[in-house]
Amino acid sequence: MNLQDKLLSSYLAFQENLDISNPMSELRDKAIRNFEVQGFPTKKEENWKYTSLNSIIKNDFSLTPSKEDTIEFKDVKKYFIHDLDTYN
Repeated sequence: MNLQDKLLSSYLAFQENLDISNPMSELRDKAIRNFEVQGFPTKKEENWKYTSLNSIIKNDFSLTPSKEDTIEFKDVKKYFIHDLDTYN
C-alpha cells in the first residue's frame, strides 16, 4: 500500500470518530477528496518544480503509534524542573 492510500484509508477510519456537525468536517472532506484526485504534488507543477517528494513518498510511514509506544510517569519525570511554580 503506498503512502497516499495509507493516508486516505487512515482518514476514513478517523472520520468515523468525528462529529459531523463540526464546521471543520466539510473542509476536511473537501481537502481529502482533493488529495484523492490530485495526490502528492510533482515536479511538473510550477510551485513544486524544484522539489521532489519521491524520497518522502517511498518511505513506509506508520500513521498511528503502536501500542507499545506508551509514556509512563517515570519517563517524563526526569524532565520536570524542580522548584518551578506550576499547577500539577
